[in-house]
This record gives sequence, structure tokens and C-alpha cells, in this order.
Amino acid sequence: MFTKQDIESYFTAFKNEQLFLMIPGAAALIVALLFFFWLKTPWYKGFALPPAVFAMLFCGAGFSNNKKTEPLCIRNVYNYDMHPEQLKLKELLRVKEIQQNTRVLIYVNAAIIIASFLIFLYFLKKEENEYYMGAASSLFLMASLSVAIYLFMLSPLKAYMDGMEKYTEKIIVNNK
Repeated sequence: MFTKQDIESYFTAFKNEQLFLMIPGAAALIVALLFFFWLKTPWYKGFALPPAVFAMLFCGAGFSNNKKTEPLCIRNVYNYDMHPEQLKLKELLRVKEIQQNTRVLIYVNAAIIIASFLIFLYFLKKEENEYYMGAASSLFLMASLSVAIYLFMLSPLKAYMDGMEKYTEKIIVNNK
């Protein structure tokens, strides 16, 4: 049975996931800064660029989503008792959109993994292209990390969505 506690548990887990997303983002930014300003070889300078970009994306998304979590949780717990049809009309659509966007991000990152591997192989045969080899290496690493994080985030989302679908179907049928 889907309860208010399930809603609160999902949003607590979601908030923790967003905090977890900011940790690799901060670590990637530190690595990028160290590699770019301290080590200064072409390979390390190339390696520094993708982690800096991914760090901004991770930290921005994590902070933004973390900030939105509390009002969404309060609204959905309220709607659970007072307006269960709103869970189906708004929250279920929002969750399905998040699931679809996460899957798109997984596919995009999988394409980046393949492209970065091919770029690395292409520049492996050329001389004095350490910058591009470093960039391709870190792009491969960051895209792999992104896929792992997004796959990890899909599991609680799927359980929350399934529970909400069953609950809203039961409520809608009982109200007719």
C-alpha cells in the first residue's frame, strides 16, 4: 500500500541523491583545477576540461533539484489526503518526465562514451596530440560516471512511480 511515508521516503532519498551528485561534481572540479593549473602538461590540461564541464552540470543540477525537493514533498503529502487526483494529474506526469529525461541522459552519455573512445583511438596513432588524448580519456571517465549515477537514480524513481500509479488507480476507481 502506497502511503504518505512512501512519499516522504522517496523525497528524502531524492534529496540525498542530489547531495551525492554534488560530491562527484565538487571532486571533478578540484581534479580539473589541479590538473590544469598544477600539472600543466598537455595531457593533463586536456584531461581537465571535461571534468570541469561535468562538475558544473552535476553541481548545478544537484543544487537546483535539492532546493525543489522540500516544497514538492509537502505538496504531495498534502495532496495524498486532500486531492489524490492531483497526484495522478501532476506528480505522476512529473515523475514520468524525470524518468524519460534520465533515460535520455543515459543514452547521450553512452554515445559520449563511444565517441570519446573512438577519439582516443584516432589520436593514439597521431603524434603530439596528448591534449586530445587526455580530453578523450577524461570524457570517457566522466560519461561512464554519469551513466552509473543516472542508473542508480532510476531505481527509487521507478518504485515511487509504480506505487503512485497503483494508489491513484485505486483512488480513481473508488471515486467513480
